[in-house]
Amino acid sequence: MRHIVLVLIALTATARADDPEDEDAYFASFPRLSVAAGITGHSARIDGRSEDGMAGVLELAYGRGRWQYLVEGDLGATNLQTTMTSQVTGRRERGAAGMRWLARQFIPFDPMAVELYLRGTAGIEHYQWVDDTHLSRPDLDVGLSFALRWFRRPHLFVRFDVDMVFASADTGATAGMVVGW
Repeated sequence: MRHIVLVLIALTATARADDPEDEDAYFASFPRLSVAAGITGHSARIDGRSEDGMAGVLELAYGRGRWQYLVEGDLGATNLQTTMTSQVTGRRERGAAGMRWLARQFIPFDPMAVELYLRGTAGIEHYQWVDDTHLSRPDLDVGLSFALRWFRRPHLFVRFDVDMVFASADTGATAGMVVGW
């Protein structure tokens, strides 16, 4: 996990999307309001046992310059390994609030951009398994996103997110893809 953080820092340390030293820089800020929906996969450790699953995700965001403030929620299935050969299924819900920073932007032609974001959220996870056990815990996600964004109507974007998740004494990872406007 340490190596991933170092790679994130290295990717964004040398340039910014709105480099003030570049007089010819064209910078397209985040849209004021956006909505996104998609799917995400998650994998983590809970009390030393493997947990994984898939979920649908919904995000609402407010953009201001190269910053975007967001709230997101997801609902999906979870599988918790109970022994080496068995697992219990259930439901996972998560709600979070956070920020996204536009670190790099490449505009190959005027109506479209390829973008790199750094993001972080703080949230609450709730698990409910079919054997009537449950778990609620806070989490902190730190991640990286890549997006293709279209500037003309209907202002669509496709984004791929990869996050490291820190919850209690456990860590995990999530990856997902969303489409928004």
